[in-house]
This record gives sequence, C-alpha cells and structure tokens, in this order.
Amino acid sequence: MAMLALYWSIMIACYFIASKLRRYADKLGFANVLLSISVYALVFVMGLRMGANREVTGSLGSIGVQALLITALTMGCSMLGAFAVRRALRIDRYALPCGTENSAAAPAAAARADASGYKTSLIIFAMVAVGMLLGYFVIPRILDPDVFQTMSASWLVVGLCLLLAFVGFSMGLEGKLKAMLRGAGLGIVLVPLAMVFGSLLAGVIYAAVSPMTLREGLAISAGFGWYTMAPSVISGAGHAVAGAVAFLHNVLRETLGIILLPFAAAKF
Repeated sequence: MAMLALYWSIMIACYFIASKLRRYADKLGFANVLLSISVYALVFVMGLRMGANREVTGSLGSIGVQALLITALTMGCSMLGAFAVRRALRIDRYALPCGTENSAAAPAAAARADASGYKTSLIIFAMVAVGMLLGYFVIPRILDPDVFQTMSASWLVVGLCLLLAFVGFSMGLEGKLKAMLRGAGLGIVLVPLAMVFGSLLAGVIYAAVSPMTLREGLAISAGFGWYTMAPSVISGAGHAVAGAVAFLHNVLRETLGIILLPFAAAKF
C-alpha cells in the first residue's frame, strides 16, 4: 500500500505542476518523448528479469499453456467489460459524450493514433524480446541471478516512478482530464469495476476448462499482473501448481498489457 501511495502521489503532483505550466506546453513537448523512453526502459528491464529467472524460462513448457490461457481470458474479459461500460455510458474512447464536436473528430485522431500505437507496440515487443535474450544468455555470466533480481527490482520501482511522473505531467499539459470527467460523470468508476469483474469471470471460466479448482482459478485471475505478490500468496496457501501458473500468468499479463495497450486503446 505504501508503494501504491507513492505512485499515486508522484502522478498527481506532476499533474498539478504541469497544469500550472500549460501556457508553455509547446516548449515542453519533450515530456512525451521522455514518457516513451521510460516505457521502453521499463519493459526492457522486465524482459531482463524474465530471461534471467530460471523459474519463468524453465516453466514455459510445462505450465506455459495454462498461463497463456488464463492470460488471454483475463485480458479479453477485462477489455470487454470496459468496452461494455463505455457503450452503456454512451461515451467515446476519449471519455467524452458520443455525438459531441470532439467526439465527431475522434476518427481522424484515432487513425493517426493507430499508426503511432502499432509502432509503439512493435518497439515495446522488441525491447522485451531483446531483454529476455540478454537476461537468459548474458546476465547469468556476469551476475548471480538472485543478486540481479534484487537489484532490478529497485530499477523497476524507479522506472515506475519516472513513468508515472511523465504520465501525470503529460496529462497536466493536455488539460483534458476535467473534460473527460465531466463527460463521463461519476459513472466512469464503473470502468475499473467492470474490468475487475471481467477478470474474475475469466477465472471462473478458466477453472471450468482446466485442472484448477474454482478457488484456484479465482486466485490466479485476481493477481492483476502483480507477479511479485500473487504467486507467493497462492503458494503459501498450499497450492504449488497454481502458484507457478499464477507467476507466469501475471508476468505475461503485465508485459502483454503494456505491449497491447496502444492497440486496445485505439480499437476498444
């Protein structure tokens, strides 16, 4: 909870700082470049950690199919939940009421965003792949894997702080947040709730078509990408196989979430 408070505090503080500098937005366009760089660096470190972790690479064959299945289900159901709420609230992908002037201009903006999004996804995928290869073949030769995991965990925290700082700063410069909240109203809180519900529903479906029990399926799907905590909780409760699936699933869910985010934002 302390880390969540830190992340939110950084993003909110940077948002308010940038909102005071909005008249200089043209001169601060480099913030978006720094945002992209921080994303690339973050996923590269994640790739390094995955490649250097023998638990991940060694389990790709035995539990990889189960992890891929639950990952596809949770991500798909989460996106469908968000999409359904957006349709029910009659807001566009920018959280503005459908039919407004800004909403009518959305297709042209979306077309430009699609090309940029695909390019970003390809770069992110390449960074993850290169990171995994270096993590698997190079890191064990120069560092003890356990030492590297400890070191890189700190890098991830720093990377997330920088990423959220640039996100908050960019949002503050754009100044669209108030318009989005006015357009969607308080109903916007239904979006994350629908995504949580969709994820848990995916756990129920997964339990029905896999060897896992309903309890294990729900526990795995409730990790929400937190691969450092969910597996340890599940394994500590005596579910060793489910804990292994949860670890690989949450690694995949977090990584694929970042890779597919531009595409999902453009299409859904």
